Amino acid sequence: ALRFPAVGFTCKKAESNQADVRTRPNSTTKDNIRQIFGGALARELLDFNAQSDSPKVAIEGYLSNANYSNKRLTLVLFINNRLVECSPIRRCIEGIYQSYLPKGASPFVYLSLMFPPSSLDVNVHPTKQEVRFLDEEQVIDFLHDQMEERLLGANTSRTFY
Repeated sequence: ALRFPAVGFTCKKAESNQADVRTRPNSTTKDNIRQIFGGALARELLDFNAQSDSPKVAIEGYLSNANYSNKRLTLVLFINNRLVECSPIRRCIEGIYQSYLPKGASPFVYLSLMFPPSSLDVNVHPTKQEVRFLDEEQVIDFLHDQMEERLLGANTSRTFY
């Protein structure tokens, strides 16, 4: 539902008459985040887009600003339209937010990375859920710098409760 917002999704438990999750067709990713994760999160999201020719990667997504935190990091990561896990990206995000959030608080991050297919290794995990990519260190450095720049520019007015 998040990666393909033009498609409407309904998800309900077996033998249930009511949908647990429902997204509208032709909505936006941010609308679907609001629908699935709640309005409080959606109000604190920053759009994030970056592109590089070296390393070759295009990134789009949403980052929570410093006004939002959760007990655990919520990372929704798509690489070439596949929902995956990537430990180096997770560690990078945790490191970036350490200087923005109190200890024990974690952000919400939705990222979609697009690489040339030849730069990916999807055979890391039997279920293809974990991936590796060429120039991993350069990609992580680029992601770190771009996210840091986006967060620095957006958190001039922090709300304390």
